[in-house]
Amino acid sequence: MIYEIAKFLIKCYYKLRFKITIIGEDRVPSSGPVMLCSNHVSDFDPPLIGLALDRQLSFFAKSELFELPVIGKVFPSLNAIPVSRGKSDRAALKTSINALKEDRCLLIFPEGHRNKGDVKQLQNLQEGASFIASKSEAPIVPVVIKGEYNRKKGVTIVFGKPINTEEFLESGNTRKDLTRKLEENLNNLLFSE
Repeated sequence: MIYEIAKFLIKCYYKLRFKITIIGEDRVPSSGPVMLCSNHVSDFDPPLIGLALDRQLSFFAKSELFELPVIGKVFPSLNAIPVSRGKSDRAALKTSINALKEDRCLLIFPEGHRNKGDVKQLQNLQEGASFIASKSEAPIVPVVIKGEYNRKKGVTIVFGKPINTEEFLESGNTRKDLTRKLEENLNNLLFSE
């Protein structure tokens, strides 16, 4: 219930503040496990992706946020998974794999952090997303966010075609190949019109 209330309030705020275009949201399965892997250009990205879909999302949030007085108490109700940045966090990986095994929708930013440089250029992807996908066998839906968070130019969120992780790996590909495939799909979406 807290998730739905927060989503409603954020949706009202976003509609007033930003011009938003959503493309391909029907490519996200309506049930079952799925990973959304997106580029990361702003702190506004996670709520934007959450607003674009009917499904609830689970997502990583830096562990420091869970220590804040008010928001730290609310974050677990928003399906946030605490992660210690800058090191391998086995607990966060295990929690995310379990979330997918419970047929949830998991949002990941495989670049590892927000892009503070050229947002039209994808940063190198880390292999955490392909590790989680390979362990859970959840399909991956590539997602890109383009444009600017304002009312004039606006921001566009594009959902790509799902990658069948299980099929991809069973055909002899490795996790590194899966990371490269994801990167290729994200770049194709990023540079498409």
